[in-house]
Amino acid sequence: MENQIFGILTIIICTIGYYFSLRYHKKDNYFVAILLLLVCGLILRVYVSSDFFLHTWDERYHALVAKNFMQHSLKPTLYDNPLLPYDYKNWVANHIWVHKQPLPLWFMAGSMWLFGINEIALRLPSILLTTIGIFLTFFIGKYFFSRKTGFLAAFFYSINGLIIELTAGRVATDHIDIFFLFFIELAVFFSIVLVQKKKLIYTVLLGISMGLAILSKWLPAMIVLPIWLLIAYDSGKFKIKEIIFHSLVSLFVSVLIFLPWQIYIFKSFPLEAQWETSFNLKHFTEVIEDRTGPFYYFFDKIRVNYGELIYLPLFWFIWKTLRKLTDYKRLALVVWFLIPFFIFSFAKTKMQAYILFTAPAL
Repeated sequence: MENQIFGILTIIICTIGYYFSLRYHKKDNYFVAILLLLVCGLILRVYVSSDFFLHTWDERYHALVAKNFMQHSLKPTLYDNPLLPYDYKNWVANHIWVHKQPLPLWFMAGSMWLFGINEIALRLPSILLTTIGIFLTFFIGKYFFSRKTGFLAAFFYSINGLIIELTAGRVATDHIDIFFLFFIELAVFFSIVLVQKKKLIYTVLLGISMGLAILSKWLPAMIVLPIWLLIAYDSGKFKIKEIIFHSLVSLFVSVLIFLPWQIYIFKSFPLEAQWETSFNLKHFTEVIEDRTGPFYYFFDKIRVNYGELIYLPLFWFIWKTLRKLTDYKRLALVVWFLIPFFIFSFAKTKMQAYILFTAPAL
């Protein structure tokens, strides 16, 4: 009953907040409008994250590895002291755990070190990152189209059910995909700032963001590169040599960020690292743990996660882009969504959050 009361209060407060956000948006007071979106989005995330138990698949495993990271930050373990024989190929019952990249787990470990070992501390990094993501979505939407488009995109981001559920650890892949989403969006943000400022520091920040995205969930983060190339070419501010230079610098910085961990685990835990690398590749050729669906699986899921009417604007937007391929901003958004969409559609193993990092584009 108490939870229902808090739920009703949350809905009332957020409804009022979103109403006034819309009012300020119509008055062109975007500072207050976006601030209200951030506050309401934060309230929704805190409420949904406030159940004091760990969820199955996959939050319990991520929480345990993060907790063990508090004792030894360079030794990822699931069962910290295995008393019985274990199979290193079994990610739900082994000792050394390199099933996922470490960055989200390090953040969760750091949060629990600061605020105590509890569910809210575990989820706090995801709560904060998806709240910041509301602003990033506004900024990106404003650059590509207008402040109005950016505002509407930020609103949809703030209330998106899948993002909120993943933030709260309620559905599979949880905080891992939240971190992946955030750092890819942050990399796109720095791509835009780099185009606007033309300063090398933003090239470095772009590379760092891309590297951190890879340290969250591996190489699909490279989708940032074609997005950056299209944004840079569209701006008309860069010569081809300059675009190549900034691309190589950002790529070099990203490698400096993500490569040391890969080398370290292959040297320290070779059996587990080799197995997990091959296991990741098997997602494209085999059905893992019955997680599968038809080729149109993601095409069907987007109506669930973004609204039943998503197909109308999506087809319209793709059609408009194909009619004018020289509109590189539109093309960048299509690339952001369509390339991952098709790649993961061909994979045998499918889960709805695999293309979450395309959410801002949608």
